[in-house]
Amino acid sequence: RKILQDHGDMSSKRYNSEKRIYIGALKYVPHALYKLLENIPMPWESYKEVPVLFHVTGAISFIDHVPKVIEPVYRAQWGTAWLMMRREKRDRRHFKRMRFPPFDDEEPPLDYADHILNVEPGEAVQLDLGDDQYELLRDWFYDTKPLSDVGENRDGPLSEHVYVNGPSYKVWRLSTPIMAQLYDLAEPLLNAFPDANRRFLFDLPEFLTSKALNVAIPGGPRFEPLFRDVDEDEDWN
Repeated sequence: RKILQDHGDMSSKRYNSEKRIYIGALKYVPHALYKLLENIPMPWESYKEVPVLFHVTGAISFIDHVPKVIEPVYRAQWGTAWLMMRREKRDRRHFKRMRFPPFDDEEPPLDYADHILNVEPGEAVQLDLGDDQYELLRDWFYDTKPLSDVGENRDGPLSEHVYVNGPSYKVWRLSTPIMAQLYDLAEPLLNAFPDANRRFLFDLPEFLTSKALNVAIPGGPRFEPLFRDVDEDEDWN
């Protein structure tokens, strides 16, 4: 934070010797942004603590972490987030519309320590798992790294349902009751009953025929005709 504070104004002569470093760091900015987006907190996390690697001159910083997940757990977490956000959209209790653009052109950047550091993070979007139906998920489902420490507690209630090698999640095994509960939570995002006509517009020959005939589903997209009416010269001689 001190580095960011000191480097707010780079016009001073004391930074002339370091300008090469800043210009050289520019080519790594896309990767720094990628790591920032990769580690952004999920809707069910109000905040996330990650290790940060920074250059001593303050030229650039990277988040030094690669998030790993157990796929069925991750899908179920997103399923619950989708369900809760649908309810939020219906009830509009915490919904706020943003004003764009959020800042004026001449407005200086907000100082982290003054404006952001003391702000409490927003409430996490979490589904209440108090139902007995989810008793095997209730205690760990929204943990930062769910089930990563289950191997350390061999006598716990999950020992006979779960095997996970550790935080890397390279090897994991979940019992059928847990997989069934996870599938139940992920069901809003899983298309369990596909539409019999799902290939109608994506079957290429039929799609091209309907496009050539300018056929449109009511309320759906219309297409430009393949051949526009051209005024041909009717003199055949």
